[in-house]
Amino acid sequence: MTRPLVSIVTPSYNQAAFLEETLLSVLEQDYEPIEYLLVDDGSTDSSPEIVERYADRLAWWTRQENAGQVAALNRGFERATGEYMGYLNSDDTLLPGAVSRMVAELERDPELLLVYGDALYTDEESRYTGYLASREFDLVEMVRTAENHVVQPSTLWRRQAWERYGPLNEDGWYFFDFEFFVRFPSERVRRIPEPLSTYRIHSEAKSTGAAASRLAQDHAWLADTFFASDRLPAAARPVAREGRSSAYLLGAEFAYEGLDLGRARRYALRGLGLHPRHASPRWLSLAAKSFLPRPVVRTLRARRR
Repeated sequence: MTRPLVSIVTPSYNQAAFLEETLLSVLEQDYEPIEYLLVDDGSTDSSPEIVERYADRLAWWTRQENAGQVAALNRGFERATGEYMGYLNSDDTLLPGAVSRMVAELERDPELLLVYGDALYTDEESRYTGYLASREFDLVEMVRTAENHVVQPSTLWRRQAWERYGPLNEDGWYFFDFEFFVRFPSERVRRIPEPLSTYRIHSEAKSTGAAASRLAQDHAWLADTFFASDRLPAAARPVAREGRSSAYLLGAEFAYEGLDLGRARRYALRGLGLHPRHASPRWLSLAAKSFLPRPVVRTLRARRR
């Protein structure tokens, strides 16, 4: 019996320290056939040399001028031919047996469009540092809170879903996967409550404090674009205003962490204005602290840590 082809795309930009581990985690999966595609997004480190060592085991790879993670992903998916599709960033890994586990779930229920699992946090030395639990797929709650319940490295979806909901929005920076996943019908999504990947936290990761100001801006972008558009699924539109408020308030928190206090203040006030019921001690305190001088805020943060 012929098993379905799985296409996995890795976008890579200056992650030579982690790239080989990522490559091997896919190439050493116990599932066949896998079509592995990689797009190097203009790396200036030794990433291309690492890829060259494994080129004969890749279905396709290319180098392009730096265009961003999402553009690299879309370029890879343009070449993908598999019945099932997913992507793995160049600082994360798949755990052994992950692809087999996800394919088995999709094969068991032909109505499913997306499956996803949990992950293990790792650090720069690939040491396990914690457990990243996904949450059950709840479209309304995801929009209301502006939080993604799907752990991206632990995902696989059917080609028909990509044809319906893709490509990824290249205007996005952090929430492009959220925007993609939230358009899936809830009844055709299933969570697998076990770890399927590793999610690395390091100084250059998008989800870390070093990118706090950019993360803040992307929360505002989500609030003012997707959440305010007719592309938002109809079931979530009744909570769109609350979701926009949540996105602004979370963005304010990131801006505050990045000492971008003017932005933190604007976003906090905007979020509270959109949904006054969010005026809890957490957000009122944040709004008040954003008026403090930066040296004072820096001292407060140092004491907290």
